[in-house]
Amino acid sequence: MHKSEYHYEYTACDSLGSRWRVAVPHTPGLCTGLPDPIKGTECSFSCKAGEFLDMKDQSCKSCAEGRYSLGTGVRFDEWDELPHGFANVATTLEVDNSFSESAENCTTSTWVPLGDYIASNTDECTATLMYAVNLKQSGMVSFEYIYPDSSIVFEFFVQNDQCQPTVEESRWMKTTEKGWEFHSVELSHGNNVLYWRTTAFSVWSKIPKPVLVRNIGITGVAYTSECFPCKPGTYASKPGSSFCKLCPPNSYSGKGATSCQQCEPNTYSEQGSAACKPRPPCTDKDYFYTHTACDTNGETQLMFKWAEPKICSEELPDAVNLPPSGVKTKCPPCNPGFFKTNSSTCEPCPYGAYSNGS
Repeated sequence: MHKSEYHYEYTACDSLGSRWRVAVPHTPGLCTGLPDPIKGTECSFSCKAGEFLDMKDQSCKSCAEGRYSLGTGVRFDEWDELPHGFANVATTLEVDNSFSESAENCTTSTWVPLGDYIASNTDECTATLMYAVNLKQSGMVSFEYIYPDSSIVFEFFVQNDQCQPTVEESRWMKTTEKGWEFHSVELSHGNNVLYWRTTAFSVWSKIPKPVLVRNIGITGVAYTSECFPCKPGTYASKPGSSFCKLCPPNSYSGKGATSCQQCEPNTYSEQGSAACKPRPPCTDKDYFYTHTACDTNGETQLMFKWAEPKICSEELPDAVNLPPSGVKTKCPPCNPGFFKTNSSTCEPCPYGAYSNGS
């Protein structure tokens, strides 16, 4: 069997803390021609941040440029497609003569990756997003979510080695008022299966807003068998990176970048951008002015400056240019209770005197 048709996994650890490395075919049932099982690394074995476990020779190796690893953690912050290890399952709650037909109609009702986040179903099927992970020590799962519509039931729970769920009270998620909410749950040592489950109930035939989930992080894993590519807008210039750096302003990068590319002069970008935007024409709201101190003649100069960071372009049609600085104007009067000195500065009135400022 060709090596592209299978991958390696470890068996569960025995009472002596040892395990075996076995080959698992990508297609269930194709078990001929696989490499023989061999003795695996000790169960206490782990890789450092910036490394991954090469299952072929069971050794830790540095991540290549443009990729990163957390060592004893994994993070999923890019949802162009369903990441490796996640499973999507759809079922129906209906139990009647049309059960098989309803179940068949639910096969396409799943969580959908949409770039920066993954979105739930919005129909009356039950959609479950699952991820199984084995922890070498106690850890934690965390994620951010938006849950705006109570006509969808949203639950998150974890099952352990004995298929026992976590505390029932904590599995029902609370709707969010505005923006992203953070949620975390402690995980026990051993096997953990994480479940994000949604079921919608149509109210007056109104389609509810989906639940959105992003930035799933898990700590406590022994190793990662692959390094993750830097997401667009970030980069890793050196091998063995434990994180990706944000691209500076006026630059951009694609997925798995080792460096950032400069924007063209007529475009700009903010920090951590995946693409550059066209510069808008400058308006009178893109600059401000300050006054210099009053001189002995009672005059001040207007000094104009562009607001920073400057993203507008003066070269576009209808663009406003920066007015010339240095134009002199008469200084305004002092505030009540102050008087103008010979040097044209405003000083508070001494004890026993008063002034309207003029």
